[in-house]
Amino acid sequence: MGKKLNIDIWRFIVSFLIVAIHISPFDKISPEFDFFFTRILGRIAVPLFLMITGYYILDKSLNDVKILKDYTKKILKIYFLCILLYLPINIYMRKFASINFIQIVKDILINGTLYHLWYFPALILGIWITYFLIKKMSKKWCFSIISILYLIGLLGDSYYGLTSINNTLSSIYRFIFHIFEYTRNGLFYTPIFIYMGYVIKKYKIKNKCSLISIFILFSCMTMEGMILHHYNLQKHDSMYIFLIPLMYFLFTYLMSHSKKSNKRIRSMATIIYISHPLFIVAIRFVSGMLGIENILVENNLILYLIVCTLTTIFAHFFEKAKGLVANGKH
Repeated sequence: MGKKLNIDIWRFIVSFLIVAIHISPFDKISPEFDFFFTRILGRIAVPLFLMITGYYILDKSLNDVKILKDYTKKILKIYFLCILLYLPINIYMRKFASINFIQIVKDILINGTLYHLWYFPALILGIWITYFLIKKMSKKWCFSIISILYLIGLLGDSYYGLTSINNTLSSIYRFIFHIFEYTRNGLFYTPIFIYMGYVIKKYKIKNKCSLISIFILFSCMTMEGMILHHYNLQKHDSMYIFLIPLMYFLFTYLMSHSKKSNKRIRSMATIIYISHPLFIVAIRFVSGMLGIENILVENNLILYLIVCTLTTIFAHFFEKAKGLVANGKH
């Protein structure tokens, strides 16, 4: 790979794939390429975030549960601030006008109060499930249960079309979707990636895969995604079979070619993740007032580039301001 990059730079880079998922930048140029870019390539982003968490947090937490408790409090604090941040947008969109109390509770605890905020409750639930499974069970049973959870999620996600073949499966998934909006959540989706990050750290697993092998695995996942998309089998498109081996070998490769982590870059990636919907809404609002929607909004690629630029600038200055405040306290 040449010069080493730290893992947080990779997290920063893939955060723009998450922005792309919510804008579909190439949709009007080529819907098929946009599907590839956002729903296949883009699906490596969140697993990378989760594996980094498993790598840096879970291994230490197993020796000292206070680390996990403190981390949970930190994520809850961020999530609560995000709920408050996006509350005006939810009110403006009249989200709470037609839903009951139970739905609001489900949104807060499971689905997220806006489309990207599902990650925070899913992260908390996933890391605690993984923690208890590792603590209470053998490696074999732990891996088996986490794999079964992912398989259940898979059949409710990219392979959802297969469940209609069997009446029993259909009934099971109707029940699941009565509780969860998607199987891409803290029960079925996040534990396996957190667990893989932990295993790579715990057993000091080094790079065992060449870039060519990683490319082959990614090509397999691309074919998998395209076939599922072509036959309209997907309820959602976050979970693939080939995503598991791809992320395992990709992560070991990145960690074997990475320097130490960088807290500032890590924070910037998180800020981009949290704030990008705010910029999407703001650009839509301003362009509507100026009558230039056809330039800034209807052109998805332009909108994507502007949102990426503005969120990066915002994250940079936010981190800089935070540093000045911290230095002022000292």
